[in-house]
Amino acid sequence: MKLSADDLLVIMHLTRERTLENAALALGKDTSSVFRGIKRIEAKVGEPLFTRSRAGFKPLPLGLALCEQAEQIHAGLSAADALLGGEDVGLTGPLRVTTTDLLLQSVIHPRLAAFREARPNLQLEFNVTNSFENLSERRYDVALRPTSQPPDDMIGLRLATIDYKLVGAPKYLDGLGELDFQEFSWLIPGDSLQAHPANDWFRGKVPSPASLIRYDSMSLLADGIRNSLGVGILPDIPTLLDGLRDVGEQPAIYQTDLWLLYHPSNRGNLKITAFDGFVRGALGA
Repeated sequence: MKLSADDLLVIMHLTRERTLENAALALGKDTSSVFRGIKRIEAKVGEPLFTRSRAGFKPLPLGLALCEQAEQIHAGLSAADALLGGEDVGLTGPLRVTTTDLLLQSVIHPRLAAFREARPNLQLEFNVTNSFENLSERRYDVALRPTSQPPDDMIGLRLATIDYKLVGAPKYLDGLGELDFQEFSWLIPGDSLQAHPANDWFRGKVPSPASLIRYDSMSLLADGIRNSLGVGILPDIPTLLDGLRDVGEQPAIYQTDLWLLYHPSNRGNLKITAFDGFVRGALGA
């Protein structure tokens, strides 16, 4: 193999910290060792992994991909340390999670009972919001968010890429004649969700809808679709789309990444590592 686990951890810390000085501090090495290390790693790979500027090191796409692999190694090492020190070491007390209503409903809740049984001393606190602000203010420990542009002051793991589809309930769709976007009853994100990508797509495709309902909650929007009120755009999560149908032969409307994000001061937090494993399992269910 070209790269070792130590090489990947150098890539991870330089991606997180963006400067040689801070990466060296995180790794317990001196700055010159990290500088020589990243040059050696790029020579092994055969191409640059970072761009350099006065602002620091910015990872290129391959650097980001390798960082994701390093995060998994780091999480595994943390989990191994927890086992050696006793199963519940570091896994007691509150874990404050901020996420969206739709992810809480469709990803977390269906598997939460089993997670709580496995981690009985972990006290979960959920906050439902579409903003990253609370995490930046340190009011919450970890955020589960769909985004293509995670905040620069956060670190974390890209868990998946999610397709968004145009869907409806069979009862509603079976009552339609020809599939005409203008004649549908549409359920779309409301004022507090104006930045939602579904709105951009909708404005471009459906200039004169026959009927329209706006929701400030994506969870309630999904509930409206299930109750045959019309069609709308939802993420392709099996527990969410169960019982719904794609509208016609439409491809995915768009894609976004799903991130588990946390403040840099929480790196190595075993509660976050455990929650990461739980979410990955829920997504794979």
